[in-house]
Amino acid sequence: MDLERYEYERKRTYKEYFFYSDGPKGHVLKVVHFILVYAYPNSIYHLVFGDWNEKRNAIDDLSVTNNGDAEKVFATVATIVVDFIDIFRNAMVYAEGSTPARTRLYQITLSKFLHEIEPIFQVYGDINKQQLEPFQKNANYKGFLIARKEYIILEEQTETYMTSSNENKEEKKRIYNDRTIDGPELVDIDNDPVVLRKMEAARKRFEEHPVPEWILKKHNLL
Repeated sequence: MDLERYEYERKRTYKEYFFYSDGPKGHVLKVVHFILVYAYPNSIYHLVFGDWNEKRNAIDDLSVTNNGDAEKVFATVATIVVDFIDIFRNAMVYAEGSTPARTRLYQITLSKFLHEIEPIFQVYGDINKQQLEPFQKNANYKGFLIARKEYIILEEQTETYMTSSNENKEEKKRIYNDRTIDGPELVDIDNDPVVLRKMEAARKRFEEHPVPEWILKKHNLL
């Protein structure tokens, strides 16, 4: 996957990432936070994404930045998912938009870049939050479950930023601490209203309809 993206950094928890969107609307702080939904028999994390609202010290997942860089932002979030799954190797990541329109936008973007994503990730579409199926471009989904297909090796940010394990494996350089810092200070993000709301909704969804065994077996998670 080789798309233009922003530089990003992560906090020492390895679950909070941030980067800045630059455009006509200014220098906007974007936050990606992974929350654990449940850990057995496999780890499922919910991806929370939005702008950081400095006045409220909270994530705003309803804001529309309009910075003219939607694809670059998407590529950056995709890179962050790769980074996260490379650290938490048994993790699957669930994502959905904060509104049906935004979920639809995610689906359109996934469809557009599916050829870039498929060598690394298996993407499943969530039908009515009850059933998962391999992602199809022309279906309508309520959310998306993402799992890696194989071992992933990260590269320096100045190079192509992700690759499958069977391409020049001996030449790749694993990195973990180059983007790990202490700031900016995101106040008590685990108790952020958006994080709590999404955590509750995701837990309810997977308690009522767990990930099917055929998916877990496919990814050696069972």
